[in-house]
Amino acid sequence: MLRGLVIVLLLANALLWAWRQGWLGDAGLGAAPSGREPERLAQQVEPHRLRLLNPPGAAPAPPDVAAAPATAAPEAPANDTPSAPADAAAGPSALPAEPRRCWQLSALPAAQAEALRRSADTDSALRGRVTEIAATLAPRWIVYLGKFPSAEALQRRRAELRQAGIDQREVNVAALSPGLALGTYSTEEAARKALQDVQRQGVRDARVVQERAETRLLTLRWPDLTAAEYSRLQAALGAAAKGLQACP
Repeated sequence: MLRGLVIVLLLANALLWAWRQGWLGDAGLGAAPSGREPERLAQQVEPHRLRLLNPPGAAPAPPDVAAAPATAAPEAPANDTPSAPADAAAGPSALPAEPRRCWQLSALPAAQAEALRRSADTDSALRGRVTEIAATLAPRWIVYLGKFPSAEALQRRRAELRQAGIDQREVNVAALSPGLALGTYSTEEAARKALQDVQRQGVRDARVVQERAETRLLTLRWPDLTAAEYSRLQAALGAAAKGLQACP
């Protein structure tokens, strides 16, 4: 029995070797592999167009050449010319800006300020460029002597008051001049108390009057004026231009 098994194995090996050699053909055992492979050659399309990249005996291509892409985008040529400054592209350098200043007429009564504003607006270059800052001047009362009939009479009375040690000053309000103020107060009540003290010092003809009522004041400002515009403002304001001052 062992001999029969050996004979079967030998026959199987012989058949396998004959099939690998192609001797059995297609006799029910499938296509035998062949080094010639005629069936593959029959399936080729336009075999004459095939080209071997590395034919037998040729040296292998360098790694960097083989890995290089078929076409490389050309690099842009380097520009050695330094870039021009941004302001040069815009044209010639601009001239320095002309200096400007702010000018004002401060603490004017409202009626006077409005008149001067209208005068300045007659110049088209200044029209609408004024700004107003409002303020209120508090009322004021004084212990008053006057009116005196003349400036000489006022000076004689001043000498008497200085000799008695009583402080005084001249009143510049047109309705009360020539006259003297023996004290200035923010309320009428304070002025009446001071009047009693003056009367005890022997000044019998003094009285309390309001030197100034509550007054609304306006400051007129013309910002950002060039030297030429400032000259035009002076011409438009006339004599009042003497009060122009630089804004703080």
